Amino acid sequence: MKSTGTLKRNYEFARVYRKGKYLPGRHAVLHFLKKPTGTNRLGVTVGKGVRTSVLRNRLKRLLRESFRTVETRCVPGYDLILVAKAGGTAPPYREMERDVKGLLARAGLLVPEPPAKEEGHRDETPADRADPVL
Repeated sequence: MKSTGTLKRNYEFARVYRKGKYLPGRHAVLHFLKKPTGTNRLGVTVGKGVRTSVLRNRLKRLLRESFRTVETRCVPGYDLILVAKAGGTAPPYREMERDVKGLLARAGLLVPEPPAKEEGHRDETPADRADPVL
């Protein structure tokens, strides 16, 4: 997470919980609060219902990695908290990633991806396609 800082202090989490908004998802809950500075900060927690430390840490890793894949598309200037929901096992990575992307999109915190160029419609000249002369 290059451009995203971390929420570390209890009062930072409490401010987001108290003053911010939240959206529930299938595997996680997103809490977010607009802040005056231009960078994002992320906090990751796991609900009390997850009993084993192995599963708690796995869920936190899944949430961090899921956020990392879309962090460059996030609107700057927010404190974000991702809370994993209690469950018997950790969901597959793709499900968690889809859930996190969906939560951020529903919150309006994701900039849409630029459309991918179609293959065959590239802006090349015939010289670009020729084999280089050695």
